[in-house]
Amino acid sequence: MFHLLEAQQFTKRNLRELFDLSSRLETILARGGDECLKGKILTSLYFTPSLRTRFSFEAAMLRLGGSILSTEAADIFSSELKGRFEDTIQVVSEMSDVIVLRHYESGFAKRAAAVSCVPIINAGDGPAQHPTQALLDLYTIDRHLGGVDGCSIAMVGDLSGRTVRSLCYFLAKFHGISISFISPDLTEIKDDIKEYLQRHKVRFTEITNPKDGLVDLVKEVDVVHITQLSKEYFTDHLEDYKKTIRNYALSAKALRAMKRSAVIMHPLPRADELPDESDSDPRAIYFRQNRYGLYVRMAILCTVLSCYPKFL
Repeated sequence: MFHLLEAQQFTKRNLRELFDLSSRLETILARGGDECLKGKILTSLYFTPSLRTRFSFEAAMLRLGGSILSTEAADIFSSELKGRFEDTIQVVSEMSDVIVLRHYESGFAKRAAAVSCVPIINAGDGPAQHPTQALLDLYTIDRHLGGVDGCSIAMVGDLSGRTVRSLCYFLAKFHGISISFISPDLTEIKDDIKEYLQRHKVRFTEITNPKDGLVDLVKEVDVVHITQLSKEYFTDHLEDYKKTIRNYALSAKALRAMKRSAVIMHPLPRADELPDESDSDPRAIYFRQNRYGLYVRMAILCTVLSCYPKFL
């Protein structure tokens, strides 16, 4: 039984197979979808709210003919869920063919996999990892740049979260990667990720608190991967947020400085770091990036359930 729990479990070959399948499923979806998962049930078990990930997985299941059981903020609905997590997983797995789990604490996806009788897909476990978001990010890079090897990436904003962590684990599998981490001190990349990248000989630099914005920092990169810098970090000093965000926003001047062949990515939702006017820039691919998530998650479901369209 295949559980999707963390980025480290993948090989480059696994990734290539998943991306090729995602591309073929895009073609199949354009023809109207498929019924290869008919009779299968996906349970969405979310202990914290989700919009894009939850809808993307549920749409993927429905597009392939399957059915869904869905709940959000799961711990509200049953007292069982508050103290007996493993019991809940065992009960839910008896009713399902696959469980997509999001939890507010790290390690709960692995705890679920240890007792579940069906595949577990990690849709975010606290600050630890969000492997399916990182998979669609990697697929976006692969698709638009013609491959991942040799890619230079500027990661900007909140680098302490699970999406960036998972993406770094994936990038360490490729050759010639160069990463610039650009963030405030409060949200810098964690030491364990830096140590992992060093062990895998990935080149990276850190820039904290740049004084002159992003202009000089994005000139030569292939990808600008920007994330929301939450106002929560500046709860008592909103004026500090307004001053800080200017150094991490993709301004018109920064856009002009970027290479024509570069791409702008964002996992969404966005705030002040990505102004509306960037939407019209042909290098801005974040809405396509979100759409690619549907194809990647269709491929994930086919893979973990070992059910594929007949005419692939």
